[in-house]
Amino acid sequence: MLKQVGAVGGAVAIALCWPLATGQIGEQVYQDTVGQYENPYLTISNESYDRGYLSSDAVSRIEIKEEWKPVFEDEGLPTVWHLHHKVEHGIMKVTSSSELVLDENLKPYADSMWGKDVAPISFTSSTALNGKTDFNITLNPMNFKNDLGAKADIKALVFEGTIDTKGAGEFRYNLPEATIITTADEAMTLTGLKGSGKGKLDGQFWIGSQDVSLQHVSFKDLSSDKSVEVDNVELAMNNVLAQSASSEEPKADQLLTNTNMMSIDKIVSLEGREYRDFRFNVSFADLNYPAISRLGNMAEDLNEQITPEQAEEAALALDLLVAKGLKFSIDDLSIVTPEGDVKSNLNMVVAPGIARASQNLAQVAEKLTGEINLVLPVELVEADPALHQKATMMEQNDIITKDKEKYSLHMKIEGDKIILASGDQLPLAMLLMLFM
Repeated sequence: MLKQVGAVGGAVAIALCWPLATGQIGEQVYQDTVGQYENPYLTISNESYDRGYLSSDAVSRIEIKEEWKPVFEDEGLPTVWHLHHKVEHGIMKVTSSSELVLDENLKPYADSMWGKDVAPISFTSSTALNGKTDFNITLNPMNFKNDLGAKADIKALVFEGTIDTKGAGEFRYNLPEATIITTADEAMTLTGLKGSGKGKLDGQFWIGSQDVSLQHVSFKDLSSDKSVEVDNVELAMNNVLAQSASSEEPKADQLLTNTNMMSIDKIVSLEGREYRDFRFNVSFADLNYPAISRLGNMAEDLNEQITPEQAEEAALALDLLVAKGLKFSIDDLSIVTPEGDVKSNLNMVVAPGIARASQNLAQVAEKLTGEINLVLPVELVEADPALHQKATMMEQNDIITKDKEKYSLHMKIEGDKIILASGDQLPLAMLLMLFM
């Protein structure tokens, strides 16, 4: 009996003490998150953390970085913001809800757009003991109108997902509808914005997939009833890391493949012209990841005046990138115009083995191979006098061919020369001149 009572008493004691443990875990997760957060536009720091038994209060300080402060100051916006966090200590997890603390000068504007005492944005999260966190960020619905005729009716934008202790996770977001009317009597209407992603942010690059879809967006001049309409936009991006087959150093020989896809079902221009089935698929393959990462990190730090040290570092990264070889392709760039179908594709390969490319870019041409194909409707070409003149010149020189409906360009790239469909060869430098 005494053992049983002792066991029960121990269990009760653990249950009573556990919120203290989860409270400490919650504070550690918060401090680690704030300490490791990196962003090119702002910094986040902890201003206070008051940990209690069943709950805690924390305040985060968000400050815009120096180079971006003038953008906010010119608009009369604060460059320092605060988030208030209410943290609850559960048995198996820590939950928190956060709200933006508004500057007294901004509160009247927020009340007029979101409603009195309604927070513009809210953030909730739930962190399990293993560090996995579920989160939800909601930009609350906005309904605004002023005396000058400006209006905004925007439904709630919800962004939610999951992230683990290593920074990997997935997310999704949704904005059902938004309408904005400016004082210049212009209107934008957007419906069906959705997106998702899965992967991990590694320095400058998202390793994984992302996609965005938009059902409809229109831009209208209400005074003339002219508009631009776009239907069914799809965007997709995928970054994949792989190991070089001959790799002896896993990190040093990682290869990045980047693929991007865009499609639009219909575009109606301001003049009322209708374009359909726009497709754009572009990819980069076998990019040396350490070199790309170095160039990406440098791009963030570069000033208008590049120092000799920065120039040398960029040259070394470029040398490494080219030395390992790379591939670039536009698998499909096409659209249906009122005059007919436009179709094109391109692929280029720089073979590995080039040393010190930055000191002699002519070496790149020696290792370059590829192919270019382009089809343009005759009616579209002849509607533009400058384009028609250039096309006529290229046809006379057997660079392109023409039939009743279309102009066609087919050429291969081999080293420092281009080979036309006729078999004739031209210097590679001619390629740039042809497309200028």
